[in-house]
Amino acid sequence: MTMPRVGNWRSACAAVVFCLLAAGCDGPIVHRSPEALYSLAKEQITNGRFTPATDTLARLVREAPESEPGRRAQVLHVALLGAMARGYQQVGESYLAGHHQAAEKPEAPVLRTTAMDYFGQARGRSLEMLEALDRLLAQQAAGPWRLDFLPETLDAAKALGLVEHGQTLADEELARAEQEAVRRALAELLASLVGAEGDVEGARRRLSGGAAEINPAIFYLKAAEELAGLSRIYEKEALGDQRMARLYTERAAALARRAGELARARGDTRLAQESDVRLRHYQEQAPKP
Repeated sequence: MTMPRVGNWRSACAAVVFCLLAAGCDGPIVHRSPEALYSLAKEQITNGRFTPATDTLARLVREAPESEPGRRAQVLHVALLGAMARGYQQVGESYLAGHHQAAEKPEAPVLRTTAMDYFGQARGRSLEMLEALDRLLAQQAAGPWRLDFLPETLDAAKALGLVEHGQTLADEELARAEQEAVRRALAELLASLVGAEGDVEGARRRLSGGAAEINPAIFYLKAAEELAGLSRIYEKEALGDQRMARLYTERAAALARRAGELARARGDTRLAQESDVRLRHYQEQAPKP
């Protein structure tokens, strides 16, 4: 029997590996235009595949930041990371409340363990959000940013209400509640960016006429609010890390300062004053070393 030559054998193996990778992943091997990547990310969000969506948006921002889809992806990427962090925080807080409600019942330790797991997930996503915001702050110019997408929303309140009264959820129920919490958080955050605070359906009607421009000062001010709210995951009964709570509040102050600078550059006195008020508030609320 004739043995294959070593060089040919290695080439054949390399070809097989390449084919497997090309068929099995949608990473850098598969070329996609900025428009295609942005459409893919929105589809992934719509289908509740939030982690793949963050990867797609990050890739788009990295590969084509100056393209129109790339600029839209910058906003959506930060918002999605913030919404995931907020959604996980909400689930964690519900499970922590359920732990207290359950008291000495057998399910109490499970409720607390689940709460800590979700606080940890919120920590991871919020740190990614911080990194994404740092990259935006380092840019010379802000925007122009536009938004053309708002996910459909579901209500996680009923399931999480059961948890808060000391009940545990089956894995499938918990996964659904988690997805609904993230989806709702994302819709609310995006609505606030287009001037429809607390009115998701109003924002949806506004976007039905086309993309809406986002005021960069409002974007940074809302990001500051998110970070300040996420600092609660470091409270004593949660992750218990005062140093990280201080970091989040300090970064919220930096974002409020940036919002004020942008508002003044636009001649928006009202928004500049609001940013200054928020800045002082975050500076006062930062935990002491």
